[in-house]
Amino acid sequence: MRFDNIRFGEHKLSIVLVLSLLLVAGCATTAPTTYYWGRYEKLLHDMYVSPGKATPEVQIEKLSADIQRAEQLGKPVPPGVYAHLGFMYSMQGNQPAAEAAFESEMSLHPDSKVMLQGMLKRANGANLSSQESSL
Repeated sequence: MRFDNIRFGEHKLSIVLVLSLLLVAGCATTAPTTYYWGRYEKLLHDMYVSPGKATPEVQIEKLSADIQRAEQLGKPVPPGVYAHLGFMYSMQGNQPAAEAAFESEMSLHPDSKVMLQGMLKRANGANLSSQESSL
C-alpha cells in the first residue's frame, strides 16, 4: 500500500486537532456515581467466594455503616443494599429488622417490591409452619 498520493500538509491542522481531542477525551475523569456503593460489591463478592470472611454480623455492620455514610454524603443508597441487609438480618433470625430493611428497599426502589413481597410472604409462611409444627 502506498501513501505517496496523500497530502498530509493540507490536513495537518485537522489531524493535530483530532489527535488532541482524543488525547484530552482519554484523560478525562469519569463523572461521580449517583449512588454511594461503599463496600456493598466487595461484601457480595466475599459472601460467595469466601463465605467465612463475610459473616452476617460483619455484613450487617458494614452495610449499616455504608448506609450512614451515604446519608452523610447526601447520596442515595443503591438498589439491593437494604434487601441484602434484610437478608442478613433474616439469616440471624431477626425478622423485625429484616422486614424493616425490606420495607426500606421497597420504598427506595419500587421495582424490587414484587420480589421482596414474595420473599416476605414465603418467610412468614415458613415461620407460621415452624410455629404450628412445634405446637
